[in-house]
Amino acid sequence: MKIDKNKLDIKRLTKKWDTSGCVSVYHKGECIYKDFSGFANRETKEPINEESTYLFSGNASFLLALSMLLLSDMKKINLNDTVERYIPEYAHAHKIKIKHLLQGESGIRDYFYGSVMPKLKDDEAHNLLDEKARMIKEKKISTYGYSFKEVLEFIGKEDLEYEPGAEKDDYSKTNEVFCKEIIERVTEMELLDFEFKHIFEPLNMIQTKRGRNANTNIYCTFRNNELLKATVDDTATDLFITTFADIEKLLFAIYEGKLLSKKTWKKALTFNEENVGLGFNSVNGTVCSERFSFLGNGAELYFNKEADLCYVQLTNAELILENINGIWMYFRKDLRNEIDSYFTYPKNTRIVQYNKKNWYDALNLQISKEQYEFVCDAKQTIAYAFAYQKDHKLFVGMEGDRPVGLMVLQSNKKTQEFYFSILLVDERYQGRGFGKIMLKWGVEYFKQQGAKELTIGVNRFNISAQKLYKSVGFKEDLVYEEGMQLKLIL
Repeated sequence: MKIDKNKLDIKRLTKKWDTSGCVSVYHKGECIYKDFSGFANRETKEPINEESTYLFSGNASFLLALSMLLLSDMKKINLNDTVERYIPEYAHAHKIKIKHLLQGESGIRDYFYGSVMPKLKDDEAHNLLDEKARMIKEKKISTYGYSFKEVLEFIGKEDLEYEPGAEKDDYSKTNEVFCKEIIERVTEMELLDFEFKHIFEPLNMIQTKRGRNANTNIYCTFRNNELLKATVDDTATDLFITTFADIEKLLFAIYEGKLLSKKTWKKALTFNEENVGLGFNSVNGTVCSERFSFLGNGAELYFNKEADLCYVQLTNAELILENINGIWMYFRKDLRNEIDSYFTYPKNTRIVQYNKKNWYDALNLQISKEQYEFVCDAKQTIAYAFAYQKDHKLFVGMEGDRPVGLMVLQSNKKTQEFYFSILLVDERYQGRGFGKIMLKWGVEYFKQQGAKELTIGVNRFNISAQKLYKSVGFKEDLVYEEGMQLKLIL
């Protein structure tokens, strides 16, 4: 496929969402997009550039996971080991495996939101601050360098929130503290020393240095839409600064499967029902690094081997959120949609039932405003299917692991009613053949149900849909003022 760089309209998205940092996109080893945007210092309007440095912590979930996976390769830990082997003094250590810590499934109470914040909330002086000042103070306190001993005092006598492996926390700082402690006890090294020796130095990340003197400010969002300058506590530990060039080196290493053995990479990229692996998530079919962030600074590494594609976004500001038509949107989500949709064409298309692994991405499928009068949107489609689930089934058109469309099929053998109730293809993937693939699959599905003929309704003014249905053999049967019914004899 010939790449037209001008069709990747990422610059428009950076302006739309007021983002600061850099994005680069690589396809088949060639850089097809790279651009710096926004401000290193919003107060003085100093721009982000190639020399900009960003502050991170070695305690980021992604780096901790990489370190644990490296130790697994070194035969120093087993991901199925219980925590008891390394931290025997913790009361529930015998129930929790290392992989539970990495996947956020440990059930250990979050010490910060479960202990620190409740005490702070009851602090009279803190409550006298205005809302913005309180938020900035709380963000700063979140970077305080609590020792493992202090954290154990916070949560050591607490019951587990749930049985390990039964659920997933969105985020738990306690899991990170436990991972760090295990790494340091096993290696007899400080966490950052281990990460430099086994991650940064082998990848020749020469611009990555210990310390906290980055030349970019950090910004956090207030009520999702206002950026405020944040500060790091003086006690914060394991800090380092890095550049976009070095983060790209990490991206390439991940994409090419370096650092770890093939066996360990396979473990890391095996995803559960929530699309969570070890240090990685599967986001709409694209692999993404798991929580590589520090306050407002964030690095997101993405790759899709099937499309021979990898890309990265590095920022010094939390992302602004906006609820659009009932769906929370933000720059990174728009960015993924822009890049991934450009490279998504029928190759390994399959039709599956709506399920736990695809429900969220399927819910976010979009139709254009021009199509509202012709077809239900994704949320309406899903609601309709569940309202009439007795004889309706909801299917998702998938390209690899990426939902591209929805289809609701009505099948009633007793009454011999077989009907294409809804067929929706996301606007980003239309005109590429997905609708025809889904339609043909539906025809075969109905044949297996014993159907002799099929019908489908379409708006009279939806010419493109009529052409699609007629391309697989449907013919006009009934014509109304606004719509028509098409029929296919099997």
